[in-house]
Amino acid sequence: MANTLKTEVKIVHLQQGRRSSHAPTARVIEPASGIAPAQGKGNLYILIELAGEDLARAGSLYRQLLNIIQDAYFNASGDVIAALTEALQAAHMLLQNYNRDAGTDFIAGATCLVVTSREIISAQAGPTILAVSSDKGLQWFSPLNDEDYVALGEEDAPTVEIGRVAGHPGVVIVAMHSAWANYLEVPLMMEATAVARARAVADQMAGIGIDATEDLTALVVTLTEAGAAGKGVTISPDTLPEEAEAATPSADIPLAPGEWESEREEPSWEDIYESPVADPEQKKAARGMGLGALIGWGKRAPKPTISKKPPQSASSKTKVKKPRRLPFILGIILILILGVAAVTAGMWYYQGQQRVKMFEKFINGAQVQLEAAQKTQDIEQARRLIQFSQEQLNQAAKFFPEHPEVRKLRGDILALQAEINKVVGLMAGFDLPLITFTDPSSNPTRVFTNGLSVYVLDTGRGVFERYQLDDATSDRLATNVENPRELLKSGDIVEGRTVGQLSQAIWAPTEGNRTATGPLILDHSTQLFGINEGLGPVNVALAKNDALQFVSGMYFYSGNLYLQDSVGNQFWRYRPSGANYINPPEAYFPPETSVDMKSVIDIGIDGDVWLLYPNGSMLKFRSGIQEPFALEQVDPPLTQAVALWINQADAPAGRILIADAATNRVLVFDKEGQLLAQLTPLEHPDALKDLKDIYVDEMTNTLYLLTKTALYQSPLPTLKLDETAQDTQGTQ
Repeated sequence: MANTLKTEVKIVHLQQGRRSSHAPTARVIEPASGIAPAQGKGNLYILIELAGEDLARAGSLYRQLLNIIQDAYFNASGDVIAALTEALQAAHMLLQNYNRDAGTDFIAGATCLVVTSREIISAQAGPTILAVSSDKGLQWFSPLNDEDYVALGEEDAPTVEIGRVAGHPGVVIVAMHSAWANYLEVPLMMEATAVARARAVADQMAGIGIDATEDLTALVVTLTEAGAAGKGVTISPDTLPEEAEAATPSADIPLAPGEWESEREEPSWEDIYESPVADPEQKKAARGMGLGALIGWGKRAPKPTISKKPPQSASSKTKVKKPRRLPFILGIILILILGVAAVTAGMWYYQGQQRVKMFEKFINGAQVQLEAAQKTQDIEQARRLIQFSQEQLNQAAKFFPEHPEVRKLRGDILALQAEINKVVGLMAGFDLPLITFTDPSSNPTRVFTNGLSVYVLDTGRGVFERYQLDDATSDRLATNVENPRELLKSGDIVEGRTVGQLSQAIWAPTEGNRTATGPLILDHSTQLFGINEGLGPVNVALAKNDALQFVSGMYFYSGNLYLQDSVGNQFWRYRPSGANYINPPEAYFPPETSVDMKSVIDIGIDGDVWLLYPNGSMLKFRSGIQEPFALEQVDPPLTQAVALWINQADAPAGRILIADAATNRVLVFDKEGQLLAQLTPLEHPDALKDLKDIYVDEMTNTLYLLTKTALYQSPLPTLKLDETAQDTQGTQ
């Protein structure tokens, strides 16, 4: 019964040395036992290489070539070698027709591998390289050995070279693009294929090609002995011819196209070919030399022949006698055990040394990239170098993840990253939240303060509440008063009006023509309520507005009330009349100003109107007309902005704070758009999960951060003023 083998496959695709998960040039076909497209065809692995002046025009050509090779192989009649030859010829004709129809001049190379339970059969045409590590050592196969090789797609038909290697556990097969020859060395390849694990080989290949300036792809297949439940692929004997024209393995690496730079003289065929000799010593020497020395000389090995020994007759067999002495057998067993142990120890030692070498290579690369990042004055260049350093460090960590150098370098990278990206830690207030929201229906959406009072709007529970801070410390809730105190909730009756579903809340002090101070709360029916310290909830008159369609935000500036209409695409201003807002509303944006209010996530007003969008972009308007403004690009980018806070100061003290729920941070900009800091609780990175709103109490320089489950307060770090900022004060 044939041995059953199990395959492990990995594809390595490098784009200028960086690993990519997209590998359009390789395909793996491993039919399940019993349902293969053609009986006895085994597993098929394909790697193609395309070359031409404008590969961007290739489009779906990679997929077409892979498809036709697969279909032609499994649909072909005859043995495996004939099917592989027919498949590569079909690819050659397809590429010729494509060039003719599209007006291109693409050429290609292809390696096809068929892995069965008894051997590996390769078929190659054009510029490709195949390395096979087996019990015969490391062998190389490539049409590049012939200077006059013909690629797929050229006018002449290419020669299909066939290679055959016996299959057994421990075989490592690496099919590569020809450009790998510019980076490979035999010792490196021996290290890479020392362990028959596809993932390990793939990682080693990625390390070899890390300095590549072109795209590289390698297809790695390893064979191991299948377990009891494993399934192997068996080929019937009639599909494998006993004699076939075979490619000759090389002892060295073929040169990539365009890289032939040998100064050696080309020997003649008579100088390098020897006829078979009868003397055993001469045969041994001939086998030792092999045809590996012919690499690069463009010569082809003679067609091999296979001879069969006649079966040995039963009478000629010598009967094996049983040993008479048990100690003799025990001695042999002991020697074998010691020998196996020594070999195993040697292998482990060798592999350990290789791991150390690869670790040092990657750790040194990471250090070099980091030092370059520390020296450059270009911020974007520094960020790229840090990214490269991190990638090298990740490779090193695969070998020794807890190594002190790995931990130190990781810390150095984070420190430089924080310096370049202006990361500032929020150091206090996150060990214990100021307020915890435990009700499953809770959905706190807005927070603001006045003195020792902290106001929270919870639209999930339909309540507006006040929390009183301790007057001695102001960093915890008072224990001698009702905490929290419910000020308004949905369903309350306020002076004859029923409170609907709560929607918005703001702090509205006495400013301009407004004569009252306190919170204003809006429900979904556009009913406005205020909170009077002595009287409790009161009605606040709001002028009727037939053009108002849906209120998605309420804001306050200089006594005026502003409503964001996301459906009507307008920003309505209501001027105060005492404690009420009965004056006719005014449209902020003139008809000629086109603005998307539906996507606006939050608005700030400081004399100008600032619109914040979820992707972190901002628009600035003055008297309804857009002004030039853009935020500095940050790393990582803003992707889920949820809240905005701005102060009333002019440049250079003007501040814009944006809450980013995607990265649990608050970004601080000046009013010219320059990044000043990225605030994050470094020791509690998950504290700001589901960030909802932010607010700054400028009297105490305290930052309030509202999440779905908690409210935190933290001292706002003192940030260096940007002396180059320009005055952007506007009028409203």
